Amino acid sequence: MSNTPEARGGQALDVNLMTGDNARLDPVVAAFIADSDTVFTPAYDALPIVKQRAIYDTYWQRYHAARPDGVTVETIHIPADGGSRRALLYRPPHSGVAGVALPIVVYFHGGGWMLGSPESHDLPAARLCAEAQVAVLSLDYRLSPESVFPDALMDCLAAVNWVAGAGGRAAGLDPGRLAVAGDSAGANLAAGLCLWIRDHGGPNIRFQALIYPALTAQVDPGNSVGVSPQAVSQYLAAYFGAQGLAGNAYAMPLSAKSVAGLPAAFISTAELDPILPHGLAYADRLRHAGIPCSYSFGLGLPHTYLRIVHLAEAASRELSACCAAIRSALAVQQSRAA
Repeated sequence: MSNTPEARGGQALDVNLMTGDNARLDPVVAAFIADSDTVFTPAYDALPIVKQRAIYDTYWQRYHAARPDGVTVETIHIPADGGSRRALLYRPPHSGVAGVALPIVVYFHGGGWMLGSPESHDLPAARLCAEAQVAVLSLDYRLSPESVFPDALMDCLAAVNWVAGAGGRAAGLDPGRLAVAGDSAGANLAAGLCLWIRDHGGPNIRFQALIYPALTAQVDPGNSVGVSPQAVSQYLAAYFGAQGLAGNAYAMPLSAKSVAGLPAAFISTAELDPILPHGLAYADRLRHAGIPCSYSFGLGLPHTYLRIVHLAEAASRELSACCAAIRSALAVQQSRAA
């Protein structure tokens, strides 16, 4: 399969192909890749998970920036298996209109199911909130290796159930305008959750936004900001535990026998990402099943480009494309009675 959006075999996807000079890497992007390559090395992968997380936290803080003006954040505790899960609830500027419930995106951060937190992805969550004019609930789901599949997925289910229930209504959220989104491993959780709800029942998910999603156990040779065959193998081993899950659709959504009945989608991939084929293949499968899917191909961008949305124009455009797709999908005129 071609890694570019031209190979469609018939009907065209709704594609946002970023324009630009692909022959020369943006110096900001190049510096980000070089910096990341000094952190995410085989020696890093061999460290105990506590040390990996400490280094990761120092790393992401180098790229953190202030939230957009007017975005407010509060901490929410969501009932879940084995106790409650913490989440950050973002509200857009000028959202305090009495009696008007907000559309809501439940966001799942990336980090190979082993790393990360709502804080590590604060900037993209806050910008999504402001630019798409939606509330964003960013979930602190259980991480591996301490927890294995399906623990994180069940935490995600608890989060959307909270939004669709009394908790979400009391918080001023509109369960009739509910989307899920995530990046990398978080996009895997978002896609897996949509499959789970389709098959087992649950809240109506109107839209899924998947940013450089990890959707299969396969990865192309190469390295992109911590994504290499060796690193992915470590992430999967920790997430799966001793379970053979490569063919489990809820763990690896590209293995689903059918994608019929899933929500409409936005999928973004990054040109310099070994897992680019995951998102491209999933976009093709959704389209062939009749599911509306917008596909955006980030020229000159690596995996984890959300880190530099405030520094690199190409990364900023990709996030803006995601925000526009979500805002359109959750537009009030499309709202159905909950």
